[in-house]
Amino acid sequence: MWAGSWWCHQLPARSPHLWGAQLPLCWRCTGILVGTLALFGWLLWKRRVPPLRLSIALALLLPLDVLHAVVTHGEGDNARRLLTGVLWGIFGTSLFLRFVKRAAARLSPSSTPARTLKPTARRQTSHAPDASPPTSSTRPSQSCENYQEI
Repeated sequence: MWAGSWWCHQLPARSPHLWGAQLPLCWRCTGILVGTLALFGWLLWKRRVPPLRLSIALALLLPLDVLHAVVTHGEGDNARRLLTGVLWGIFGTSLFLRFVKRAAARLSPSSTPARTLKPTARRQTSHAPDASPPTSSTRPSQSCENYQEI
């Protein structure tokens, strides 16, 4: 029970019991743990996180459930706590992993793509037929203006 007390309230009415002994996590924290483990299984299998919009939509169910309980002074039931915990474990953790990946990409100096230049089409200059060929002063320069960033 000591390890779970770091983040879980461990109220007896909201915690699962096995053979008469209370388990160290409440139903919601158990759901979060199960959901997080399910996400890691998903990542090992699919090698990608769930879609962003789905993650946002389903991760919001836990805060909405908590807000509903606070506003209505309702207790709710343990099955709903377990379900919202599992959804938060899967989709809240996937949102967190997306955030960490994006933050690491921004902080890593080697992750910025190298800027490469490709030649652009040169401007055609019209010369009169009797004029002499362009000299170095009238020839288009090889400066950066002839290149565009890709």
